[in-house]
Amino acid sequence: MKITIGPNESGQRIDKFIRKWMKDVPLSAIYKRLRKGDIRVNGSKVKEKYSLTEGDIVETRDIKTDLKKEKFKRVDNNFKVTYEDDNILLVEKWPGVLVHSDKKNGEPTLTDYVLSYLYDKGDYQPEKEITFIPAPCNRLDRNTSGIVVYGKNYESLKLLNEMIRDRKIKKYYLALVKGKIKDKIYEAYISKDEDSNISQISEDNKPGYKRIAMDVKTVQTCGLYSLLEIDLITGRSHQLRAHLSYLGNPIIGDSKYGDKELNSFFVNKFGLNFQFLYAYKLIFKDCTGKLEYMENKTIAESLPPILKKIKNDAFKF
Repeated sequence: MKITIGPNESGQRIDKFIRKWMKDVPLSAIYKRLRKGDIRVNGSKVKEKYSLTEGDIVETRDIKTDLKKEKFKRVDNNFKVTYEDDNILLVEKWPGVLVHSDKKNGEPTLTDYVLSYLYDKGDYQPEKEITFIPAPCNRLDRNTSGIVVYGKNYESLKLLNEMIRDRKIKKYYLALVKGKIKDKIYEAYISKDEDSNISQISEDNKPGYKRIAMDVKTVQTCGLYSLLEIDLITGRSHQLRAHLSYLGNPIIGDSKYGDKELNSFFVNKFGLNFQFLYAYKLIFKDCTGKLEYMENKTIAESLPPILKKIKNDAFKF
């Protein structure tokens, strides 16, 4: 079998590419075939670390996949595009929608909507792609809303993931919490129980716990509530929700870590059935390569109507 490497496969190691292409073939078998020369590039034997370039011809001998490429299933989509260019797509996620499938139900995810949007535009042509699928670079909990970043091509996706990992893209949230909190950087450790889907916070580093940090600044406060801007320094699952609750400042509307009495008040008065936590701003720093043009850009979204109404009501005096 022979295939020609396109732009969205270029830059990948040959072993990782084959693994993504032939998902049902064990990694040990791939390495064995590479050593024997049954996997060749441009007619030559290569090592597993070989980096593919556009136009390379990959040939596989005595190795094949039984998996057939699934036909793309388009879904109707209706979401807000915050920013888009040839490389990046920033969209607003609304509460109740998963970024990725949890395999527990067949509900369309934000990624399903995004892929269908790009498919309709002609920016994603699954029949022409060997392994690449546009993907999110950050994730939000089901009932957290705000900006999600997608890479539209392999090179941009790789760069965006690296930039988020290295804090070259700073992520800011707005949260309405109970009470007052001191402006400062808060650090702790977190551990998530996957069965209960609940995270625990500790001041001490224990086995199975990971470091977390957030920079908190108060935007408005009335004593009963505070609107916070939070710079997410580390990005652990449930981090902000669990940490703020641990500090005595649970997020309004958070059914898992919040104050039940307060949550009930906001449900009855505003119909708020999700947490007031909104990923509202990204700042791009130290951008290189294909994304150099994003240097020093700030991209932000305004609060959705229900959160804006709650904010205005909470601080109207």
